[in-house]
Amino acid sequence: MARPSGAQQLPAEAAAEPPESYQLRQENELQALESIYGQDFQDLRQGRVRQPPEINLVLHPQGLTGGNEVYAKVDLWVKCPHTYPDTVPEIELKNAKGLSNEKINELKSRLAELAKQHCGEVRTFHLRNMLWS
Repeated sequence: MARPSGAQQLPAEAAAEPPESYQLRQENELQALESIYGQDFQDLRQGRVRQPPEINLVLHPQGLTGGNEVYAKVDLWVKCPHTYPDTVPEIELKNAKGLSNEKINELKSRLAELAKQHCGEVRTFHLRNMLWS
């Protein structure tokens, strides 16, 4: 029997997951970060299926990415809850080189404030940009 026009069924995947689900937004952000940062991006989930993102980005001051020219760097560690981006992720700065403790504390404070201000948006890329502005 023919189906009446306009009564098409959606694939099971589309019916099971809305287009803007937390998981889809998280995975899209991870793909973007990986393509932007390449070797400086690390997914720390280690194959755990359907887990929220936990990543590490090795960050250098903008414009100083060539070999021996880099004298400052810091790792931006971000662990997202299941409800990210509507919930603020855990954020830490690790393995800082070429930065004073005072500067690291200032950056941590600015990161925490920025993460709260941009709640509801994917924000890891924006947090990275703020570090070296």
